Amino acid sequence: GTMSVALLALVIGGARGQPGITACAAGSGKDHFPFCNTSLPLDDRVWDLVNRINDSDKGNLLTARGHGRVAESEQAIPELGVPAYYWGHNCIHSSMFSNCTSDGRCSTSFPSGPSWAAMFDKEAMREMAVVIGQETRAGFNLKTWTDNGRNGAGLECWGPVININRDPRWGRNGEGGAEDPFLMGQLGKAWTVGLQVGDGRDPNLIQVAVTLKHFVANSLEGGAPSDEGLTRHTVDVNLSNYLLADEHFPAYRTSIRDGGARGVMCSYNSVNGIPSCLSPLMKAARDEWGFKGYVTSDSDSIADAWDTHHYVKTNEEASCLGVKDGGCDIDSGNTYFDGLMQGVAAGYCSIDDVNKALFNSMRVRFELGLFDPPTSPYWQLGEKDIGTAAATELNYQSTLKGLVLVSNPDNILPFKKGIHIAVIGPHGNASQELIQKDTGMICADDTTSKSNSFHFDCVRSPFMAIAAANPGKTTYTAGCDLADPSTTGFAAALEAAKAADVVIMGLGITEWESTADTQPFLEHESHDRDSIDLPEVQQKLATAILALNKPTAAFFLNGGSVTYPADVMAKAAVVDAFYPGMEGSRALAASIFGDENRWGRMPYTVYHSDWVNHNSMLDNDVTHGRTYRYGASADAVVPFGAGLSYTTFTVEIASPHIETYTLKTDGSSGNLTIAVTATNTGKVAGDVVVQAYLIPVSVPSLSLHPIKTLVDFDRLDAIPAGGSAQATFTLSTGSLLLVDESGDRVSAPGRYSLSFEDGSGQVVSHDLSLVGGTVIMDPFPKVKT
Repeated sequence: GTMSVALLALVIGGARGQPGITACAAGSGKDHFPFCNTSLPLDDRVWDLVNRINDSDKGNLLTARGHGRVAESEQAIPELGVPAYYWGHNCIHSSMFSNCTSDGRCSTSFPSGPSWAAMFDKEAMREMAVVIGQETRAGFNLKTWTDNGRNGAGLECWGPVININRDPRWGRNGEGGAEDPFLMGQLGKAWTVGLQVGDGRDPNLIQVAVTLKHFVANSLEGGAPSDEGLTRHTVDVNLSNYLLADEHFPAYRTSIRDGGARGVMCSYNSVNGIPSCLSPLMKAARDEWGFKGYVTSDSDSIADAWDTHHYVKTNEEASCLGVKDGGCDIDSGNTYFDGLMQGVAAGYCSIDDVNKALFNSMRVRFELGLFDPPTSPYWQLGEKDIGTAAATELNYQSTLKGLVLVSNPDNILPFKKGIHIAVIGPHGNASQELIQKDTGMICADDTTSKSNSFHFDCVRSPFMAIAAANPGKTTYTAGCDLADPSTTGFAAALEAAKAADVVIMGLGITEWESTADTQPFLEHESHDRDSIDLPEVQQKLATAILALNKPTAAFFLNGGSVTYPADVMAKAAVVDAFYPGMEGSRALAASIFGDENRWGRMPYTVYHSDWVNHNSMLDNDVTHGRTYRYGASADAVVPFGAGLSYTTFTVEIASPHIETYTLKTDGSSGNLTIAVTATNTGKVAGDVVVQAYLIPVSVPSLSLHPIKTLVDFDRLDAIPAGGSAQATFTLSTGSLLLVDESGDRVSAPGRYSLSFEDGSGQVVSHDLSLVGGTVIMDPFPKVKT
């Protein structure tokens, strides 16, 4: 196709005489430089540009979100025809624009991170990321959405969050997802490939650059008594090589090595005494994994190096160690702008270090096509590609897959339609609370957006969706607020419940509502929780409703886990909806009525509420009984990977039929391909998630290893009643590695079991032997001196 004349003019002309959104525009008089010559090797072009940039401009060009400081030209280089570029476009579950299309479509707001993980569906994760990438490109092309950089839209997404859910109290569990490193690696890889490769329309460019965050070991925010006065800006996380290699590196390694990630954000915290953004070890790890991209700081985590961690004394030294030791190319803040070139002058680093940072960041801009003629199909993305019907349907289907049916005693669910339903509870009529807090504009008629306080009137609440799906009578009575101890609303809620045939309770916690009462239950960036309990007033309301002995279902909204009260688990059907996004209510209603039977699996352990009394928020050693990998399932309310359906399945190994699977530790035995058949033994069609775990039984060479660990998974969709489907797992020595005390990933001889589970109690396992000597397959990263 051909580009519209208007868009072509926009790309070439730009605003107020500034360059447009690409450099090297034909006829600009600035297209003769070698960096504009697309027949030259990419790296040669990038270096040609870097070598032409004045030293005085370099601190500014290495600054994210720096548009506020340098008047109209912002971060453009007019003499070279290079336009301004905005680093720092957030994408957590959507492309976070402050705009919607002229006909009222906003960027697609998918569910929160835990919902993505709960899907256990690599393809659905990738497809959602494709949409986020396309919508980011489309908004960038519109230019009115980016306002020459001021409204914050570059072509790199700052996301996803792939930090491990180490502790349920962490405020950002609603952005992240899972407690399992393999699952988070698959999520990160799916995001990476989806954003960068898109739908494959241009194999020569990347659609949008991923920025994996927050590297590494960022799982404390501050703001809660459990943080003991520490915040993400002051905490020093002490981790052995074992813990880094086993728990914290895998998601990043997979996303970089297998996904080709072009961006990483280093974190605020220190690791073993060194701020992450200044850490030679973190740079060595990325290099070891073949990283070819850019690194940005978190919002001025370079300043933290001297200001809060006191690792160095000055801005200049922090800036220099950022580029030289830590490989942090872009600073989101003022620190490089104020201090980097002064640091060079003082001898803390060299201009070569600065130029390498410029090379790394500019190279990504070249790979995005911003120095090529605007002929790529990516330039044709525009309003028509934002908030499409196909994206909405993908959102709905994915949301269905991310709801977890936690308990369903006596098959309470699904409810029949045409009956009298009482919706009760503070989240029963939720709209804003359905949307994970890191969001762009949701409702197109929103005029408040420029102050960054969106409204959510267009978001259908669970009550509204249930009422729309139910031809009978549906009522809503809150009964109580989220955490305010007042019980004055109980009487009305109990009256409504008594009059109904069945009750649906909407319970949970919040990322949005900050009051004195919600503080212990409030989770979001810069605020950890102090409790994993349901607020006491909600527990009392639920107990009172359950005493009526009506058929009752309860759905929960939360990011990190909430301990479902014991009486709710015993007497009610329980659905964990996490923060299910724009299609959350529609998906909840369809699932509650049995129109859909998709369901996900728990992406983390749900602990008993007193767990927090025995486990310090400051304990970063997961081998102390944290997560299912180190024994948490034994005393869990709900274990990792669990989840039910309206039907039942059996799982069995179809092939190969041999007594013990054997692989050689040196990898010379090739792949082991195992087919697992799942058969639907119930009365309705449904999805099943087959999870493959490695269980070390006897591994003499290792003093420490997980009790069990996920090595693969496959989601089988819509298996009809009586039907079956097959999951195929291709395993090799390389996919069964454990970690030794030095942090090396090794193939260790010994006896193992491979366990295939559906999350509802169906398990089939098979013996596996690894034979030979211990082989180091992936050595712990070494800092080059």
